[in-house]
Amino acid sequence: MRWTRGQRLSTRSLPHGPSPHMTLDDACGHLQRILHPLPLDEFLDGVLGKRFIKVPASAQSHRADMMGADPQQVILSAFADIAPHIAFHAIEPRGPAPTVGPVANAQAFKAKVAAFHDLGYTIRIPQPRWLSPDLEGFLRALEFILHTPAKAEAFWSRGEGKAPVHHDDFDIIVIQLQGRKRWFIGSDTPDLPNAWTSVLRPNTVLGRHEAVEVGPGDLLYLPRGTPHRVDSLTNSLHLSISLTPLTLRAAIIAALDALSDVDRPFRQTVGQHLAQSVRSGDFDSLQAAVRQGAARLQAACQSEGFVAQALQLRSARVIGDMSALNVRQDRPPLSRESLVRQAPMSMCQVVASNDLLEFSYPGGRLCVHKGAEPSVRFIASTREFKIGDIPGDIGDDIRLALADRFLDCGFLQVVR
Repeated sequence: MRWTRGQRLSTRSLPHGPSPHMTLDDACGHLQRILHPLPLDEFLDGVLGKRFIKVPASAQSHRADMMGADPQQVILSAFADIAPHIAFHAIEPRGPAPTVGPVANAQAFKAKVAAFHDLGYTIRIPQPRWLSPDLEGFLRALEFILHTPAKAEAFWSRGEGKAPVHHDDFDIIVIQLQGRKRWFIGSDTPDLPNAWTSVLRPNTVLGRHEAVEVGPGDLLYLPRGTPHRVDSLTNSLHLSISLTPLTLRAAIIAALDALSDVDRPFRQTVGQHLAQSVRSGDFDSLQAAVRQGAARLQAACQSEGFVAQALQLRSARVIGDMSALNVRQDRPPLSRESLVRQAPMSMCQVVASNDLLEFSYPGGRLCVHKGAEPSVRFIASTREFKIGDIPGDIGDDIRLALADRFLDCGFLQVVR
């Protein structure tokens, strides 16, 4: 049996991954340069989600320069956007933390950072991806390959800075930019916890561990749930990139989401006697409905194409929820002869229904009439083109309107 989605999704084959401007080769090449000398295939198949690893500095990787030759100055120069949002931590602070808020200039921000450091605090810089094209490219490549959002933070500390024993609910990739740190990393198999907070989860204990010293250009990967603590050995700045690769749980949820779009009982309030169940605290009466739903999900998963289409729909949602593309405001007037191109770091997923196309791009989604499908798929797959070259049985007014929408969302940029 082949899965069909009726009114929601056509049986036409959908792309198996995001489309250019970033291609699969682009993403793999970018990741390989950052991971060098660790082969990308070994990272994906033998390391990801399985064990921690240190990748020593490599001249070919350029990891230490990911935020430029002077990353501290890059951060300080963005004082207006960063200073009001910094966070901090310390095991044994020497006093109350300074207040967080706007500062007048880069020098004032530097003094504020020094005030935190004087009291033993490490500063956390949220979302520095926009400060560095290299960092943005690395994150986009991870998002492309793994179909999951990636987030970056920077940690800036002095030599006496320490982080307590803890574990993260997401995988982390650490890139040391400046200075040296010593990590104490649990060596037992990580338990890969779910992301939600559990009242039953005990305090993190380091247990069996290894001491790992890192310097500029070194990379660490820790699966989620790996206990660790960190000591700064010198003034230090490192990047921490967090992500959660696709899990079996997430894949099953994607299948359930796809089925619930077309199977009404999944969207209905469960149970015929919910009030009685709520008052008594006895939810056994819901068991039959849950079993029936699970059986329908299992049957759908046996249908040819169902799981693949469910995961493609999930990818479309993930791409739409990624950090937004930059939109240029200084756009010249458009004409048939205007040359446009896909924005750097862009990717997309096109999902077709009987009436509409849903075009997902980093930061949002566009819904376009199904009649414009040849035009939309051309825009999604062609890196650079003249607006007049957009195919389809449409007039130039529609071509210009389509180009305008894709320019407004940042997927396209005007070349000339």
